Amino acid sequence: MIGRRSLQSLVSAAALALLLMVAGSARAGVSVDDLCRAVVDDPSYKVRVSAALTLGKVGGATAVPSLIKALSDQNNSVRGIAAQSLGKIGEGSASEPLRDLLRRESDTFVKSQATAALALLSGGGANKHAKIYLVFGPFTGGVKSAGPDASKIIADALAQSLGKLQSVTLSLSATDQHNFAKTGMLGFFIDGNITRLEDIVGGGATETNCDVKVMVARWPTKSIISWTNAGASLQSGSRPRDKESARRECLEASAGQLADDLGHFFKSQGG
Repeated sequence: MIGRRSLQSLVSAAALALLLMVAGSARAGVSVDDLCRAVVDDPSYKVRVSAALTLGKVGGATAVPSLIKALSDQNNSVRGIAAQSLGKIGEGSASEPLRDLLRRESDTFVKSQATAALALLSGGGANKHAKIYLVFGPFTGGVKSAGPDASKIIADALAQSLGKLQSVTLSLSATDQHNFAKTGMLGFFIDGNITRLEDIVGGGATETNCDVKVMVARWPTKSIISWTNAGASLQSGSRPRDKESARRECLEASAGQLADDLGHFFKSQGG
């Protein structure tokens, strides 16, 4: 009698064999849907790796949602191969999940695959018509009450919003960055700081206020074009976690205003 664990291993091994057989095409009774399920749900990381690799060859746009889920796999090989396959498929919707992966990832292999995938996406696929390249600064040097986490909230919110503009890209290959003038694109550098972030208590209530100042400059020269600012205020609770949540919401609201203003500018530049 075969135990449950042994049976599961046999099933995974058989599935892996089938996946290897279809590395070049969806044959042997294994469909793209089967591969999409395997890359997310199979208990064997070897099967998930093989499924991710095969989807990069035969999956097409149908495989993108499952490969994006695989970017959060507990195994670094699965995450790395999933990123690689997303780059090969070239679907623009994978750009932001890949950037999210880079922001949280510590494994060198996974980071290299995500970076290479983003370079492929910026050089072709949905980004092949990009006219504007945006680079973000560290958003430091603001008030002491705003630490690195607060600055990251602003930078991430702006990048996420502006990165959705049809003719904007946030990543370029090393070659295109080095020979940027030959790309025919416009480059802009965005940086700034938080000039106000405070909680004011009065009348039994707490109010959170924030102001953010942002600079737009040419890239790579970093010659300043303009400054713009935005601010927000909202009621917050007295508990530390309530204040923390209110600060985040205040900063995100300010970033939303800034993204609207900057978006109009970049659209006027061809973005």
